[in-house]
Amino acid sequence: MAVDYISTLNKNGSGLNLSELAGSIAAAETAPKIYAAEKKKAEAEVAISAYAQLRAAFEDFDGSLAYMQGASVLSAQSASSAISVEVTERSAVTEATSSVDVIQTAKRQVLEFTGFTGPDDIIGTGDISVEFGVWTDDNTTFTANPSYPGSTITIGEGATLQDFANALSSLDGVTAKVLDRGDGTYTLGIVSEEGAGRAMRFETTNATGALVDFDTTTTNVDKQVQAAQNALLTVDGVTIFRDTNVIDDAIDGLTLTLNGTTEFPTGVTVKRDAELASQMLQTFVSQINTTIRTIKDMTVYGTADNDAGDLAGDRTAQKLLKDFTDVLKQPLTGHRDDPVYMADLGVATNRDGTLYLNTALFERAFTNDPDAFDQVFQDTFRSDNDGITVSGTANSSTKSGSYDFSFDPDAGTVRMGNSSMFATALDDNMIRFVATSGDMAGVVMLMENTATTGTISYGRSLVSSLREVLDDALRVNGTFDSRDTYFNNIMTEQDAELKEAEERTETIETRYLKRFAAMETAISSLNATGEYLSNLVDSWNKS
Repeated sequence: MAVDYISTLNKNGSGLNLSELAGSIAAAETAPKIYAAEKKKAEAEVAISAYAQLRAAFEDFDGSLAYMQGASVLSAQSASSAISVEVTERSAVTEATSSVDVIQTAKRQVLEFTGFTGPDDIIGTGDISVEFGVWTDDNTTFTANPSYPGSTITIGEGATLQDFANALSSLDGVTAKVLDRGDGTYTLGIVSEEGAGRAMRFETTNATGALVDFDTTTTNVDKQVQAAQNALLTVDGVTIFRDTNVIDDAIDGLTLTLNGTTEFPTGVTVKRDAELASQMLQTFVSQINTTIRTIKDMTVYGTADNDAGDLAGDRTAQKLLKDFTDVLKQPLTGHRDDPVYMADLGVATNRDGTLYLNTALFERAFTNDPDAFDQVFQDTFRSDNDGITVSGTANSSTKSGSYDFSFDPDAGTVRMGNSSMFATALDDNMIRFVATSGDMAGVVMLMENTATTGTISYGRSLVSSLREVLDDALRVNGTFDSRDTYFNNIMTEQDAELKEAEERTETIETRYLKRFAAMETAISSLNATGEYLSNLVDSWNKS
């Protein structure tokens, strides 16, 4: 147990609590440094938390933009209830009307086996193989489909009709059910998947009992209630067959569901939808405003009436806001000859920098120029040469504008800005060029072999430009990672400062304690001498 020697000495010394005095003096000397370190550490902790909230807001907005990117304000409608239509890839949809005539829908093969008294009927034993393929129209010849391999199941002793149905249903492409006909008998219905190539053929081996009757190699015509068939339809006069009634490759970007046949060709129309455009813009504006307000709340300076934001005075956060709002002020270029501003689409700016959708201006703008709204969500490519079509995805460094393209077939050289191009000759007198580096990296061009020059125009959408700002902040070692590193370094530095200050406080306190100990020793000695002299004088006076 430590002994407070100064306090012990203090009983005969100065009478002061010198241990407490030494601690107070030491603390007073290091207090400014400790206060500054703790203040900087607390500010860094607040900034780290604020940036985490800001990162979350950016991630949420980036996720919303990812969903909107490439979206179109086009919607699709069918003029017949026989065809349902859904836009499943907005970036691939184009405004047009297609003529669709459904001649027949895809159907499943349905087989029926009758004469049973109930699900518990014993059906015998043996093996039964199931094959998938195509029956001829007269049901006499079966051709197996190599795309759908068959299976063989073994029926053991005591198996019931229901057991058999369960075994068949366990196979891919087969559904079997025991059905009560309502006349005192039961039937086993077996259904295939849609498509002519998914019809079934059953063949039994070593079969006994009722299982023998399930062999359809020669009796398919007797057991078949409905033949399997493909869907047959025409799209803009082109006849196509499909093995399903859900068709996603007939019209770009659309999925057609065939509900029945049509009496005559019907229209499937893709057009720009004002209501859809309004909803998308309103959602877009709302997301922008949420992000702007989040940054503003973080960076606002304090006033007499309001507290300062957690990132007030933080220039990096202020720059994020500036980068964000600068994008919103820029015109959309490269999509067409004239630039388009958000104000042209009915989007106005509030005094606090947030946006709002002016309904009247929007409706007027959409009526006058509906395709302008795609520029908010879709990147576009254009070529001034009909022999050149452009596709692909531009990289983040690609700027909106025009790029001259030239091809010298004799020299085999290709030029388009600073991009390196890789050429491949195709069988149909076309050449495919892929930009592998430079400003246009990722762009693909299909060119007729007679074309040699052209101007390629690229328009970056507002969504893409905003995502570029967001992605730059969110990427590894981007703005948020850099600020996290910066403030964590401050935390580490201040922890070191606090540790050093604590050690210095102990050193100062120890130094003062030593000095006070010497002082107390001297005072105690003087007090003892004074007491001796007083006693001596008192004794003299008595004598």
